[in-house]
Amino acid sequence: MLSWLADTTPIVASAITTASATASAAASSSAEPTSIASIITTVVPNIIASALPSEITTTVPVQASIVKVPLLYELTAAFVGGLSGATHADERRMDISGIAVLAIVNALGGGILRDVLLQDHGIAAFTNWRLLAVALTAAVFGFFFSSLYSRMKRPFLYLDALSLGLFAVVGADKALSAGLNVVPAVLLGVVTSVGGGMIRDVLCNETPQIMRPGTLSASAAVLGSSLYVFLVTWGNIVKPVALVFAATVTLAVRIIAVKRGWQTPMPVHLDTTSGRPWRFVRRESGPEQCSGSASQDERSDSM
Repeated sequence: MLSWLADTTPIVASAITTASATASAAASSSAEPTSIASIITTVVPNIIASALPSEITTTVPVQASIVKVPLLYELTAAFVGGLSGATHADERRMDISGIAVLAIVNALGGGILRDVLLQDHGIAAFTNWRLLAVALTAAVFGFFFSSLYSRMKRPFLYLDALSLGLFAVVGADKALSAGLNVVPAVLLGVVTSVGGGMIRDVLCNETPQIMRPGTLSASAAVLGSSLYVFLVTWGNIVKPVALVFAATVTLAVRIIAVKRGWQTPMPVHLDTTSGRPWRFVRRESGPEQCSGSASQDERSDSM
C-alpha cells in the first residue's frame, strides 16, 4: 500500500501544479487592460443603449432579422426606376429592346449586383416575379409615354430620393444579416441604391452619373447606409426605427441638395506661382469633362 502511494504521489503533485498554473494564467489574462477596440464594440453601445428608451433598443443580434420595405412601395419604386431607364433609352434613340434592357437594369440592377456579390442568398429580383413584371410594364409605358415622364421629373424627385434612402438601408441590412462587417455593409448599401444607374450609364457608353458633378445622390446613399449600420450595430437600435431615421436623413439631404444646388466638389488643381514656389494657387483651367457629361436636369435625376 505504501509503495502504491509513493508511486502515485508524483502524478498527483504534477496535476496540482498544472491546474494552479492554468488558474494563474487565466487570472493574469483577465487582469489585462481592455483594448480600445473592445471598448468601442462593447462599452460604447451599452452607454448608448442605457441613455435611450428601452422601446427603441434591443439586444437581439443583427443577423436575427432582416428589415423589409413594404411590397407596394417596392413595386412603385421599381416602376419609377424602370420608367427612368426607359426614358434614358428613348433620349438616346434606342429601340424596344434597348428600352426594356435599360428599364430592367435601372430598376433592379443595384439589387441584382448586391445579391450576386453576397452569393448563396438568392437574387430577389428573380425570385419575386412581380419586380420583373413591374420593370417590363415601365418599359412599355416608357415606350409610348416617355415624354410625359420627362415633363414630370420634378414630382418624381421625392419618390426617387426616398427610394435612395430605403434601398441603401435594405442593402446594408442584407449585408449585415449575411455576416459581413461594417464597411462591406455600407458599400453594399450604396451599391443597392445607385448600382442600377451605374450599369445603365456603362451600357450607354457614358461616364456613370454618380461619378460626375451632381447633387449628392451617391453621397446621400453613403450617409444613409452608414447611419443605419451605426444605429443597429453600435447603437443597438431596433431595425424599424433605424430604417425610418436613416431613410429620412437621406431624403432630407438629397432634397436639400437639389433645391439649394449643392454639388460634389471638383479637383482644385493647385499650382505654384512663378518666383514663389511655396505658395499654391487654384488653377482655373483644367481637363474637360468626359463626353458623357450630363445636363443639369440629368444631374437632378435619381440614382
